[in-house]
Amino acid sequence: MPRRPIVVTPMRLPGRFVRLFEACAAAGGRALVVGGAVRDHCAGEAPKDLDVEVHGLEPKRLEVVLQGLGRVGEVGKSFGVYKLRLGGDEVDVSVPRRDRRRTPEEGDEAGPSKFTGHRAIEAEAAPFIGTTEAARRRDLTINAIAWDPLLLRYEDPWGGLDDLRRGLLRAVDPTTFVEDPLRALRVAQFAGRFGFDVDPALRAICAAMPLDDLPSERVWGEVAKLLTRSPAPSVGWSFALQTGMWARLLPEWERTPIEGADPTGVVLDRLAALDVDGQPRRVALLLAGACLGLPAAETERLLDRLNLHRIDGYRVREQVLALVAEANRPDPEDSTAPERGGRERVVRAAERCDVQLLAWLLDSKPLQEAAAAWGVARGPLPALLGGKDLVPLGVAPGPRMGEILSALREEQLAGRVSNREEAAAWVSSNR
Repeated sequence: MPRRPIVVTPMRLPGRFVRLFEACAAAGGRALVVGGAVRDHCAGEAPKDLDVEVHGLEPKRLEVVLQGLGRVGEVGKSFGVYKLRLGGDEVDVSVPRRDRRRTPEEGDEAGPSKFTGHRAIEAEAAPFIGTTEAARRRDLTINAIAWDPLLLRYEDPWGGLDDLRRGLLRAVDPTTFVEDPLRALRVAQFAGRFGFDVDPALRAICAAMPLDDLPSERVWGEVAKLLTRSPAPSVGWSFALQTGMWARLLPEWERTPIEGADPTGVVLDRLAALDVDGQPRRVALLLAGACLGLPAAETERLLDRLNLHRIDGYRVREQVLALVAEANRPDPEDSTAPERGGRERVVRAAERCDVQLLAWLLDSKPLQEAAAAWGVARGPLPALLGGKDLVPLGVAPGPRMGEILSALREEQLAGRVSNREEAAAWVSSNR
């Protein structure tokens, strides 16, 4: 995909945030904006969250300063991490930290065997280590840039701004990068999101990193960003495929590229360009695209690995399974012409899945038009009668009522009953 041009401009903060930086300076410290907010601003995206790192103040002293500005919540008080409420905004504030890898012999309540990957890292406050060492613990150079809103300048000890301009993902420190296996998956996510190249040395690191210690929720968090926040998910998808990450982490997605191109990536890029209303529906569509062609059992296993069920009440798992099953049917459109049974096939598909999503998944305009014409573009056909409608027709509540409603639904889906009057007549004849 075309790489977006990077033009680095000063980062402007609202006045209510500047008070925080001024208060830290007055107390003898230096506060910097760090992490994703700086990266996103430099890459031309609107930052969503603000992370502030305060140098030169011990955690207890920093806590006093923050309490003079707003409500302070403790996240990791022992190593200087706080949440500050400034009006309606929440800011993550911390002091620099050092990471120390714990040995299996040290153990904890989870037992020595649990001390692998990111769970083996212990953080300690280190407010006086300086900006270069503080940034060393970050994963990529583009995430190791800081902004000083009082001096109006960037602190970039590891060359992240140059890498942004070049469109390159590069590790800050290869020895610390490998301490959290999730970072390999984050590289794939950033590659897709920004369309950046991956430094050969970093590519080799990601290809060798063990990924068997990652909790499903952390894996899904990065996979979701790759699928839904990337203009071209194929870039990150192909990177994960070529470095063997899918084979080690989500083996159901290990595909053999066709003629040098990954067909799944092509599908994902097409779906990513669609304007899908509702993030849960968008997630279901992109995830179904990633599973297109998988047998039902493999799709279920993959969803089990991701431990994915619902998002904001929306049944993502159920929808993905139904979409993939429908898409895998022979001739899933089955013609949209009524004389060839197209109507019944489409309205029955709407009983099982979101047909609008199915039409997008199959890139089928005829299916989309048929679903709209037959009233199932946004859901199944409304029931013609309910239980309370059957009582006046002589059907008492009970098992028989359920049987009649189920049979009536079949008549409606088959097109033999199309309105309330016909439905009432059918019930009267079959009660």
